[in-house]
Amino acid sequence: MALEDLTRLARAVEENWCAAWGSLGDLHVIPATEVTNSAECLRICTPGQPEMLLNIVLRFASATPVTSAAIERTIAPFRQHHLPFQWWLTLGAQPAGLREQLRALGMQTWGGATSMTLHLPGWRPYLRSLGPGIALGQVASAEDAAEALHVICEVFYVPPEPMALWTVRNPAFQVYSARWGGRVVAALATLRRGDVVGVYHVATLPTARRRGIAGNLLVLALTEATAGGATLATLTATPEARSLYERLGFRTCGKIEQWVPGPELSLALTGPYGYSAYQRSDL
Repeated sequence: MALEDLTRLARAVEENWCAAWGSLGDLHVIPATEVTNSAECLRICTPGQPEMLLNIVLRFASATPVTSAAIERTIAPFRQHHLPFQWWLTLGAQPAGLREQLRALGMQTWGGATSMTLHLPGWRPYLRSLGPGIALGQVASAEDAAEALHVICEVFYVPPEPMALWTVRNPAFQVYSARWGGRVVAALATLRRGDVVGVYHVATLPTARRRGIAGNLLVLALTEATAGGATLATLTATPEARSLYERLGFRTCGKIEQWVPGPELSLALTGPYGYSAYQRSDL
């Protein structure tokens, strides 16, 4: 695949992430999330919520090499409200000097996730046969929502309050779950923007893995998205999940790199308990 095609697809992954985080600004909750969507960046800031699920910088752009002044201007609300934050960038597409300035600020990279896409027209997925007692579907009740949220939080080690704003309390997302023996054992969420559907939080409890449940649940979600007009699916994959997505037809197009405050910057931002407070909120 040509480099320009890979870059375009990697940007599509990033743009759907931006739509997902930007949707937090449409929620009528307290405290409210402040979304700043400018030519320079997308910044998500939630005063009073020191969770990195709710505080992040995405899609940073600069026509000239990035300066420390530009970084400080961008993170000013986080300093003002004493918030830890994430900074995500599409590796290789970031402006000159950005990674160096983040490092000089005291940020550290935790690596990141592989960006993957799947062209949906003509897609014919392989479906594994599921055992008896397994049922798949969209979350349709408060009980379904609570159980799906529990699975996602348990698998990703995140607190339920902010994750709910990303899933069951956010109408921008469609949430799917799989029940086995009457209990929810797997869940995921999707977000549609135009003809692109993003896949998020694919989670399966350890006791239900290696049975084809997550793969079939993802096929259901993408089949419904395709019926609704989606032509491209995007996601970011952990190393453990990458083979599953490849079997379904997803292909790598880049990498999103995740930066978080190191101990000294965390202390400067949030005080002596800051580092442990945000450490559990990694995606």
